[in-house]
Amino acid sequence: MLKNSFNSFNSFRSSTRKVSVFPNYHEQSVESWKPKLNERVQIPNGIGTVVKISENMYLVDLENQIANIWERLTSIRPLK
Repeated sequence: MLKNSFNSFNSFRSSTRKVSVFPNYHEQSVESWKPKLNERVQIPNGIGTVVKISENMYLVDLENQIANIWERLTSIRPLK
């Protein structure tokens, strides 16, 4: 007798549907902090001031250094 592979028991697959215990957070919009123009911020290269904002990039003028650096929001922190 030949077993059909689709109907046979597979120990690696669960026969029950798994439901997430955690609520779906994508439905809620969470306001996160975003720097504004001329605001002082902390980036990995040091402290600076936001000079220009473009979609998801921020141009930061570093203090005590002759440099302007484009940074993403994920690497910018508010100055404490």
